Order: sequence, then C-alpha cells, then structure tokens
Amino acid sequence: MRQQISYSSFVILDVKRMLPLVLVSLLLLVTSYPKKNNNQTYLRFAHSLSNMPPSQTTPSSSSSSSTIHTLLLCRHGDSIWNGGSPGSQETFTGWTDVPLSSKGVTEAKNTARELASSYSHGIDACFTSILTRARETAHYCCWAFAEKSFWMEPQRYVSDYRLNERHYGALQGYVKEEVERGVHGHDVGLVQAWRRSWYAVPPLLEDEDPRRLEELKKYRHSCGGRQENVPRGESLEMVARDRIRPFLDSVLHPVLEEAAQSKREKIGASLRNRRKVANISVDDKNGRIWTTTNDISSSFLGGCGLVVAHANSLRALIGVLCQVENDEVALTQLEGMKIQTGVPLIMRYRRLDDGTYQACPLTEVMDVSGMGPSSFSHKIIGDSLPVWPLNALPKSSLHGFGVTSLLYDDLTNNHDDETKSGKAKTIRIDVI
Repeated sequence: MRQQISYSSFVILDVKRMLPLVLVSLLLLVTSYPKKNNNQTYLRFAHSLSNMPPSQTTPSSSSSSSTIHTLLLCRHGDSIWNGGSPGSQETFTGWTDVPLSSKGVTEAKNTARELASSYSHGIDACFTSILTRARETAHYCCWAFAEKSFWMEPQRYVSDYRLNERHYGALQGYVKEEVERGVHGHDVGLVQAWRRSWYAVPPLLEDEDPRRLEELKKYRHSCGGRQENVPRGESLEMVARDRIRPFLDSVLHPVLEEAAQSKREKIGASLRNRRKVANISVDDKNGRIWTTTNDISSSFLGGCGLVVAHANSLRALIGVLCQVENDEVALTQLEGMKIQTGVPLIMRYRRLDDGTYQACPLTEVMDVSGMGPSSFSHKIIGDSLPVWPLNALPKSSLHGFGVTSLLYDDLTNNHDDETKSGKAKTIRIDVI
C-alpha cells in the first residue's frame, strides 16, 4: 500500500472553545499533504517487486558491486565489405577501415530511430571503436537521442581502439567464400574455426606485409603510441583478454559507475526538495519505490551505456560479462552467435566484489514471463547468455531500466531553458 502521512484525529467537545485549534490543525494538514500531481514523485518500474526476494524489495545501502548497469549493444550498419549490397562480396574486414554502404546508412538510421523510440530512459554514455563504420553508426544514434529531452541523450562519447573489430590477420581483404574454397591456400578445415571459435587464431600478418605497415601508420597513435597494441591477428579470447576486459575495467565500468552515482545524488536532492520524508518505502502492489534520500535502489538506478561496435568485439564483450570461459554451454552458444548489422541488443550486468563481472538475467528486474529466447527471431541467444533483442521486448517492460521523465523534469529544466535560449549543449568527447 502507498505510504500516507498519519495525522491525529480530533475530538471536538466544545465547538466554541476548540475552533481555533481545529482551524490551525486544518491549516497544517493542507500545507503538509503532498499535491497529487506535482509533489507525489516516485520511481515506477514495470516489474512486480512482490515477486522478488525481500532483500531486493527493500532498498538499502550497497557497495558499487551491487549496482546493475544496462548496456545497449549495436553492431554497425552494413559496410561495403559486408556483402549486403548489390555488387559487393562478404570480405574479411577486421581493422580495415571501410565506410558504411548505402544500405548500412539506412540501417544505422533505422537503428537510431528504434533505440530512441524503444528505450526512452536516457543514455549516459556512448562507446564506439575508432573505425569509420562504427563511428558513423554511433553518430546517427547520438543524434536520434539529441532530438529528445536533454537528459536522454548521451552526455559522454568515447571512441576507443579496444572496441575495434577482431583483427583477422592475413585473412583481411580476402573474400570469405574464396577462403572457404581454399583459393588462397589456407586450410579449409580451419577456416570455420578461425571465424567462430573462441580460441582459434587466424594466420598472422607478417611484419613486412604492406597491410601491416599501413595499419601501423594509421593506428599506432590511436593505440597509445605503442606498436604492440596494433595486432597482427587475434582470436576472440585474445580480444576479450587484451582489449575488452581492460576497457571494461578502466573506461566503460567507471564511466557508468560515475553516471549512476551522479544520478542517485541528483534524484535524492530532488526528492528531498519535493517531500521531507526520511524513510524509503516500497509499494509492492504497484511496483513503485518511494524515497527522498540519496541511498535509493542502487541495483535499479545504474548507468546506461550504448556500445556501437563490431560483431566480434561485441561477442567478446558478452563473453567477458557472461564469464563464458567458466561455462561450457555459454561458450558454445557464444561461438555460434551471429549478431546482425543494425539490430540493437540489450543486457544488464554488475561487477562483483572480486573484480569479475556477472551478466544479470532480465527477469531480475522485469517481467518477461512467457517470452523465452525461442520466441525470438534470434534463436542463437540461449539461456546462458542473457542478451535480448531490444525489439523483442514490450516497450512497457522497459520502464524498469530507467527513471521516469516526471522525476527528471525538475532536474533538466535549466538545460532545456538554455537550449531554447540558443546556448549549445555540451557533450564530453574522449578519443582513447
């Protein structure tokens, strides 16, 4: 039940004598009772809190490791080497910096519209690689959110080489169908392993290969100025170990932690200004959390990051978060996973006290009963990989992933006023 302010009842024995006291009491009642529309603030979640264990239904102070963050994962749109356009052939691309095709531009725009319409709870940061096809896609996504309220668009944009596609070594530039037929002299039996296996390493580029020399010239500066950071060929395991995990530890997770902390502080201050109540209460029936303190449901108010990258760097990211090396079933599912261009996925994770990461089933925070992965067009997503196509989830179920606009209205009015007055919005851009 919704918490109400308790008031003492009054017994009037002598109307003439008690009238002043009655009037004062009525005045206090009117001034202290919250207005129905403006001050009755809450966080609404689509899931039913009553279905959760007691420890999850009662907000309490918790360490950063319990904060659950949301990731929206997008592979770039079709590139001129993806073979999706007439006259093009599917080619091993890797770190070769090719642009989007005309089809890819359309896919990127469609993805941006889908993200902005389906996930209306704001993006704290956008993370992308340094390759053109990913950055172009990220550009369209950021602009789609920029057309919404100020608090919805990413406030930080990070471009980092560690999100680059897996380096395919000496296979880069070869048409995949030709390699699979042995045209270029590669072992046909190994080709499939090079493409799908977690551990298989493709043939490496030689130091004097013109492709290697061109990549060193192009990318060394963006890779920390270190030649060894520009790979000559990688397995998925190498991408996860050498690039994705360090990126998670040093960039992505700290950025989302900082965003979550800022969000909690702002919401706490806002709610304290609206209603002077010291306690937190939970409405199990309606799935609402009522609070006016800084310490508000850290497991729900995490950060949200949009990651626009590549099929294999996204697979490596999912692999790290799902700890697939410790789960044979999950590893098999990941190796068979195909991420389509321009189709956004959603997943949630937390960092554990030992520094590792844990993917969180969406059922922890929303009701997806009757919506098993087998009902999706992406049947490759199994139970051990809690990654869901964004368009497969009912929009109403996504309310649990963010804060309602009602709560943010008073936090962003100043920003909106500045925008209307002609002042430019500011987004922090980091190229790492």
